[in-house]
Amino acid sequence: MTTTFFAAQHTHKQLRRVMLRVKDGPDRGAQITVARSRVTIGRSAVNDLVLTDTSVSGTHAELVIGDSGVIIHDLDSTNGTFVNNTRVKSAWIEPGNDVKVGKTEFQLLSADEVQVPISDEDHFGAMYGKSPAMREVFAVLERVAPTEMSVLIGGETGTGKELVARALHDESNRAQGPFVVLDCGSMPRELAEASILGHKKGSFTGAVSDRPGCFEEASGGTLFLDEIGELPLELQPKLLRVLDRREVQRVGESQVRKVDVRVVAATHRDLRMMVGQGLFREDLYFRLSVMAVDLPPLRERGGDVIMLADRFLEDFVRLYQGAAKPRMSDAARDALVAEPFPGNVRQLKNIIQRAAHLCRGGIIEPSDLHLGRREDPRAVAAQHAATEQRSTANGAYDDAMFAAPFKDAKQQMVDNFEREYFGRLLERTDGNLSRAAAEAGITRYYLRELLKRLGMHKVRDDGD
Repeated sequence: MTTTFFAAQHTHKQLRRVMLRVKDGPDRGAQITVARSRVTIGRSAVNDLVLTDTSVSGTHAELVIGDSGVIIHDLDSTNGTFVNNTRVKSAWIEPGNDVKVGKTEFQLLSADEVQVPISDEDHFGAMYGKSPAMREVFAVLERVAPTEMSVLIGGETGTGKELVARALHDESNRAQGPFVVLDCGSMPRELAEASILGHKKGSFTGAVSDRPGCFEEASGGTLFLDEIGELPLELQPKLLRVLDRREVQRVGESQVRKVDVRVVAATHRDLRMMVGQGLFREDLYFRLSVMAVDLPPLRERGGDVIMLADRFLEDFVRLYQGAAKPRMSDAARDALVAEPFPGNVRQLKNIIQRAAHLCRGGIIEPSDLHLGRREDPRAVAAQHAATEQRSTANGAYDDAMFAAPFKDAKQQMVDNFEREYFGRLLERTDGNLSRAAAEAGITRYYLRELLKRLGMHKVRDDGD
């Protein structure tokens, strides 16, 4: 039965809207205003700022807009990204700063706060969250669910993308129809076409009977294409044809069958970047992303960690009827809040379920959570002393800096901050790049490149 949602009535202020203008290059004079948390620049049509400059990569760079400001990331481009004439992998930028990509120079004209709608509810389907980040997602999903729009769900592994797809189905007019899942990342490559289109008996070795594909199975309901970024490039035109025509032709058959399906897709990959690299079809991207929803990682959801932990404990009680609900100590709660959770909600759920079984006396302590190694007090003291020494050595403000040209002094400030930030991060994670990247919210490759630029690359890379 379809639920009728009330429109989201609350809003919160968020730095979200940026204005960019091309100052020089083939697209001189072009100007855009975009209100979203991530803005991409490049030659491919999937970008927000689309450039015709042939020296610019398909998806060249991105702006990430958050509470702390605007940061630009170079996306492994061929010719690099320059901020105020300095090549960068990543840099904070402010209104008035010039950015050069290829032969094109553009300027950030403004970065403004806007009122972003958030839901009155603290849940949507089986997803829960009180943080503004999640309530913003809920507000979008409440509006999208009753429609027939295709939805593309992005987000890190473990953030709950399948829960979103299931909730969109349950809250739609197709709720009484089938909900079919096709995991594009796990199906055998040689059977991928038959999994999508179906096959006729004898059409290939192992086809012992006629079998419908996922589109036929989902007809009248919703088809969830999980990890769509793993779909082989040679199969993408066939998927696009089905989406456009709403009809399938089984492998080994000439008959065409009509299908009535709403498609929801999900991926942890950056499809825009894949389009720019030629790894994902541009037309298929546009077909799937009529509405795009990105799920925030758990580390950006604040108090949702404790809310979710409590819910998982309630699930434990329901699963093991008669069991008393364990209680988390204050120290355990503090430990959970401080954890970066690279595996996101899925990892949190596993941790809580394990702790509920292992705890003694019905009280969960930090040792029951098994979040990682415990710090030796002497090591903590040594780390603090090293941090103080490094801070003094870096000298956030010194006479030489004030004597330098403004642009050089500003870049020196940025470099000092980055060395301080990543120095503390590496000490905290014992030099493990995987853990450090997860805590910083960036990829291990990107972290490694940053450390090389800063002369801090001699750290342990476990490759995990």
